Amino acid sequence: MSSTQRYKYSKDDYYRITNADGVAVAQALGLQVDEGKQTTAKAVHIKNSGGLYIFPTNNWYRHSDGSKGFPVELVMDILECDRENAMEFIAKNVLNGIQQLTLNSQYRCPMREEKPVEFKVPQHDIKPNRVYAYLIKSRGIDKDIVGSLIQNKMIAEDSQRHNCLFFGRDENGEIKSCAMRGTSTYVQFRGEVAGGDKSCSFAMNGKGTTLRLFESPIDAMSHATFSKLLGKDWTADHRLSTNGCGYQSVLNYLSRHPEIESVVISYDNDVAGRKGARETAAKLSRDFPDRGLRVTTALPREKDWNEELLEFRGAESNGITARQFVEAKYSRQEHKEAAPENVSEDDDEESAAEM
Repeated sequence: MSSTQRYKYSKDDYYRITNADGVAVAQALGLQVDEGKQTTAKAVHIKNSGGLYIFPTNNWYRHSDGSKGFPVELVMDILECDRENAMEFIAKNVLNGIQQLTLNSQYRCPMREEKPVEFKVPQHDIKPNRVYAYLIKSRGIDKDIVGSLIQNKMIAEDSQRHNCLFFGRDENGEIKSCAMRGTSTYVQFRGEVAGGDKSCSFAMNGKGTTLRLFESPIDAMSHATFSKLLGKDWTADHRLSTNGCGYQSVLNYLSRHPEIESVVISYDNDVAGRKGARETAAKLSRDFPDRGLRVTTALPREKDWNEELLEFRGAESNGITARQFVEAKYSRQEHKEAAPENVSEDDDEESAAEM
């Protein structure tokens, strides 16, 4: 830091600028706070940012490339400008209460050009010990299912940050996308590697004619665990993670698997999941009018399928079997279609969707 830059401001003003609220700075930069996602440490997640989190200590960290710093460094990173201009940006656009980008033309920082992001799979050449422990112990997923996915190179461990990597492969087996989930108990990170092909997401290919759609790989694995616990062949159904409620991967998967006759939408049981389920069902009807697909919605009773599984794991310690848990939880007729075993093929579609 040059003496000129330091003495451009009074001691108090310099302190205010360098200690400006990190979230306010992010918003002034046009970044969008993810109101629905906070870590256990109450860190704030920034949408579409490569896993950018701002912590209560006012520092930030971006998981996609390991960049970190404080508010001034965030401005330097986003606007690609020097420290002096970054401080002036905070002084004019945050401390003065202006929550939008209004840089004076005489010191305007160069903005990033929109360039295609090259997809690069994180290095994963270590034994996935942390991933194995995380999925089984923290997420309650069956060890045989985890072992099978590791053996088939569908999941792996990031060699540098130890995130769990969920690969989306094309018809030739080439990795085209990669979802990530942190294995740390302190920061609940999840995201995607930038530049991936959204039409190729994590999938557990099945042998039958039913495709089940989930919002995340862990939810797909959780549902498969229930199937195994109930004595079913967990490899029979196809399971696809749409990474949210995305549709491109659904369209691609159905195009590649003409044997599929039934689609069960098993998104999260929240406002976004219900809305996504309705939209996906409408799109399937529109895009495959002559295929005769049977489309139903099977939402979990809890927020998502992993929460459902973890609730069962708690009951299991008290001697409750998976069959007893499912029968108790899905005893009402309108919940049968949503049960992990999909007990009835004749349930009313609307009742299941409104569950």
